[in-house]
Amino acid sequence: MLKVPFGGLSEPQRLDCLNWPAWPYKPSVEFRIGYDDGGIHLEWTVDEQTIRAKQGMPGGEVYEDSCVEFFFKPSADDPHYYNFEWNAIGNLCVSWRTGRFDPEPAPASVYELVQADASCGFVPFDERQAKGPWTLKVFIPLKALWKSGLESLRGLQARANFYKCGDGLTVPHFVTWAPIATEKPDYHRPEFFADLQFVPENG
Repeated sequence: MLKVPFGGLSEPQRLDCLNWPAWPYKPSVEFRIGYDDGGIHLEWTVDEQTIRAKQGMPGGEVYEDSCVEFFFKPSADDPHYYNFEWNAIGNLCVSWRTGRFDPEPAPASVYELVQADASCGFVPFDERQAKGPWTLKVFIPLKALWKSGLESLRGLQARANFYKCGDGLTVPHFVTWAPIATEKPDYHRPEFFADLQFVPENG
């Protein structure tokens, strides 16, 4: 179980799971997560051979780029989860779903709410050699969890997984935080999510 602190960020969490031998490349990926009364904070640090960020429009196929992802299931009693996906320039794709084939895309208001600060800037670019690690800081307000009606995260027991991919890069890769036991890469498998506990302020 990962404990999510209030008013700060967790210790760095590494994405170390290579679940599919056909894709052996593993970039160095870490995230830190925390929350406050407004929502969830995430900070990513990625060091990879090449980097790409061609998608510049909200809702685009950012998984083809250098992409980090946060799949979040707020309630154990509800089969739905959110998939938040960002490329290296902070361009976002998000939906609400129960699996790969039933997405409900987020309304435009959600894209306006979620904030991103990208070390690579915000101008799309084609694949190029990376010159060092890149970082992405994001903030997901409670209102961006538009289906859940959450007024607070304090004490919430949730489930999630964290991913790095780059389907369209010269060397495609699929790295996860919690392991996934499927034959081929498939991030849309909430049965393999791991536990998150949003620790109360005095916890």
